[in-house]
Amino acid sequence: MDKEERKKYQRRLSGLITVVICVFLILGWNLWRIQIAKGAYYSSMVKGNATQLVSIPATRGDIVDKNGKLLATSTPEYDLTLDWMSLQNTKNVNLQDIVRRLAGFIKPYWTTPGETEENITEDILAMIQNQGFEHYRPVTILSNVNDTLQAEIADHSDELPGVSIEANPVRSYSQGVLAGQVLGYVHEISQAEISQFNQNPAAQKAGFTYAQGDNVGKMGVEKSYDFWLRGQDGVENVEVDGSGKPVNKEIVQQPVPGKTIQLTIDSDLQQVVESSLNNVIQDIQKQHPEAKEGAAVAIDVNTGKILAMASEPAMNPNDLIGSISQATANQYFQSSDAASFNRAISGVYPPGSTFKMVTAMAALQSKATTPEESIPDVISSLGPLVNQQQGFPEWGGHNFGPVNLFQAIADSSDIYFQVMGQRVFDSSPELVKQIANEFGLGETSGVDLPGEAKGIAPSPQWKQDYYTPYYKQLYDKKIAAINSKYTAEMAKAADQSAKQKLQKAEDTEKNQADAEYKSMIAQNVQWHLYDSYNNAIGQGYNDYTPLQLANYVATLVNGGIRYQPYIVDKIVDPLTGKTIQQNNPTVINHVSVSPDILATVKQAMSEVTSGGGTANFLFADVPEFSGGAKTGTAQIGSKNTLAGDLYNGMFVAFAPYDHPQIAFAGVVNYGEHGGDSAGLVAKAAFMKYFGWKSTNGG
Repeated sequence: MDKEERKKYQRRLSGLITVVICVFLILGWNLWRIQIAKGAYYSSMVKGNATQLVSIPATRGDIVDKNGKLLATSTPEYDLTLDWMSLQNTKNVNLQDIVRRLAGFIKPYWTTPGETEENITEDILAMIQNQGFEHYRPVTILSNVNDTLQAEIADHSDELPGVSIEANPVRSYSQGVLAGQVLGYVHEISQAEISQFNQNPAAQKAGFTYAQGDNVGKMGVEKSYDFWLRGQDGVENVEVDGSGKPVNKEIVQQPVPGKTIQLTIDSDLQQVVESSLNNVIQDIQKQHPEAKEGAAVAIDVNTGKILAMASEPAMNPNDLIGSISQATANQYFQSSDAASFNRAISGVYPPGSTFKMVTAMAALQSKATTPEESIPDVISSLGPLVNQQQGFPEWGGHNFGPVNLFQAIADSSDIYFQVMGQRVFDSSPELVKQIANEFGLGETSGVDLPGEAKGIAPSPQWKQDYYTPYYKQLYDKKIAAINSKYTAEMAKAADQSAKQKLQKAEDTEKNQADAEYKSMIAQNVQWHLYDSYNNAIGQGYNDYTPLQLANYVATLVNGGIRYQPYIVDKIVDPLTGKTIQQNNPTVINHVSVSPDILATVKQAMSEVTSGGGTANFLFADVPEFSGGAKTGTAQIGSKNTLAGDLYNGMFVAFAPYDHPQIAFAGVVNYGEHGGDSAGLVAKAAFMKYFGWKSTNGG
């Protein structure tokens, strides 16, 4: 290599070395500037950054009927949002310019009609400002955005960085009022509810804790199965700087949708029961405009599965989504006929004559009578005049003549059951209550729905236990007042003679209080003959839910096995289709009443719907019908009161007679005779369930 060529390579090498040295000098200078000269500054910035875990809501699970028909689901509601993170990652943009541009697009849809673009811009900027140090969360500008605005925002997305349409799952009840109280609704948890929900065994097992801000089921299946329906929220990790502005996002955990809840009810049967109940009430309103309430339950006799459950006034859960107006709150929660009240499980009613099968079983079990013994159906059968004055003459002014147990059930003889009631309560005071409880009357059934009422199955001991504390409290208050009065007067007494007079007066007042207390106990706590008469015919203190009455009939006709009613058949994983939990029939108890007595009373019930029975007309046009029933005309108020002449229509029934499948109970306020009111609902339910046809074309 010659000298000139060597020099050329040396110059190139020197240049390269110079460049490398310059690069290292620049890097070294920047490293010094960042780590030393501005080290404290950048250190403070990093320390100001923080991470925020943001919940990503899971989609709430569906609720379907026994055939898979959708009753409740979560549908997307589209919200217009502004995401600061997206805005930060877009170069050369100004927040106010973006907001001003957005205001022009949403002006026709703004919540306050007639607002100027300037005012809308200020409102949006205020929303952003109000979010404070939570800029890592997108700001919702408009909720439930319609299709037109969605399309406009999509068409101009380039002009609106950070602005997007986000799908937000919202609860939807596709069948409207159908099974409204059974399904319930979803709303934000209250402070008082947090501890209650956190006692849920499934939530505790999973380590889930409810907190303020959670949306939860407020009643019905939505509440009792909330943990399964809610799914598992996802988690997003958002890094924010010292001012709360997001700088990075990462999804840590994807949300898991809630489970599907499959009910035992058939929505087609449910529709028939609800429509029939509503039609009956509307017809009664022609004479009693105040009549608005009723309930009905159909239950599988051999499993406890609830096939239909209706309550009027009806409830549309869609009305309770989001903000609830005062008018809606009044309609559903605050009026005397509040529509959110599930009368099938929470309403308690005097059963009237539908209770007479309990009295019959008690009389037969205690051997107080035989099925063949006849009682003259006249008030003198109650005994001497003093007894007759405490009893009730036959309903409707009837005189049925001699009646045995079968005729007494068929004709609903009050005289017969008052006689039997006196015999049973005199010989075995607690037997009627015992048998009622065995059949589930006056006992919570354990149904998988919240808000079940217990009801009352009365007896002499129950009356004593229930009322004694009240009258004892009144007595103690009176004695305390007397003691206080005379303690003060004794302190002021001038001499011993004055004190003796005061002591005598105090003793007199206390003796008088003792006498009043004993009188109140004798009158209001002790069991009287009229209590026996009243309770034997399903009046008096008797109060039961329609669900209890339906299960009582089911227990009577299935051989004496009381099942726990349930409305959820199974819980299904929507992703795999696998059953997570299967609810199976659960036996609560076997009754002590003998099979022969059960068969006798069942036969008597069949005579109610045939021959001259009180509901013989009801199924006369349905030749395929077989089964039995009991009508009831239950007095709403006490005798000689304004409500004493008003009656609820009560009706219980089962079908078919051989190997019964379905039991029914219904109540209609002001329905008078049960066969003419709640009985019509039972007829519609049975015809739908069995596919029976009416000879009248129905």
